[in-house]
Amino acid sequence: MHLARRMFLLRMRLLHFVSSLNTYIITRILHSTVLEFVPRLEGAQNLQQLIDIHEQYVRSTHERCLLHEQASIMREAIMKVLDLALQFAMCWQMGLSTVRVEVITRVEKDVRNFLSFLLTLLIKATSRGSFPHLESLMLALLAGAETDGVRQCGV
Repeated sequence: MHLARRMFLLRMRLLHFVSSLNTYIITRILHSTVLEFVPRLEGAQNLQQLIDIHEQYVRSTHERCLLHEQASIMREAIMKVLDLALQFAMCWQMGLSTVRVEVITRVEKDVRNFLSFLLTLLIKATSRGSFPHLESLMLALLAGAETDGVRQCGV
């Protein structure tokens, strides 16, 4: 396949991942936790209740952002894909004439492997009910998955 076409496909795949992650953060973390937080905050009767409600909000946000120990593998996989997106962005900015085929081949392979691994983790976590808030991210990433990557995930 022509290098320019491969780069455009990889760019779209990475944009889909970043967009899906952004949508998850905005809708399932920020928006939904604030919707839970504000009514509880308005119902606080004293300073201690206010502190407790805020602590619960922070814990919920922390959990949904995958910052707790149970989600460390998922978080690392997401960070690896984001690192690959940054590597690719540098290649993209340098221009097609300066990019080596081997570099794009490696980035394509790594993106495919890490997204497949992340999807496997998300599918298992949501099917167990461990992280129900991750279902929307899983479905968005499945929608953009390559056919062979989806088969590897067991879907």
